[in-house]
Amino acid sequence: MKKKEILIVEDNNDIRELIGFILTEDSYELKMCATAGALNTEMSKNLPNVIVLDIMLPDGNGIDLCRHIKNNPSTSHVPVVLMSAHENEWQKDSGADSFIAKPFNIGDFKTVVESYL
Repeated sequence: MKKKEILIVEDNNDIRELIGFILTEDSYELKMCATAGALNTEMSKNLPNVIVLDIMLPDGNGIDLCRHIKNNPSTSHVPVVLMSAHENEWQKDSGADSFIAKPFNIGDFKTVVESYL
């Protein structure tokens, strides 16, 4: 049986590593990247089961990226969980399925991500 794939898009190395640690113990296949460009590359190779997407990226805005994913018929079904330290940012008609505020509770983070798997 194929493992569920989670694509993590987070430019902060420490947060990306923490998320990887949190989810690795659950034996998901994790793909991690730090930029919008890397997200687009990963999406062109294989569609994940869920995307955890930081709003503030060095080369793009997670809200715009989420809108693009949700407006594209070939990717619109992929759940997107936005992350940000600015909780009201994600409500700008992003199309996101959920939101995780930073800093996050590890248990809550896992519950939200796993709800889409």
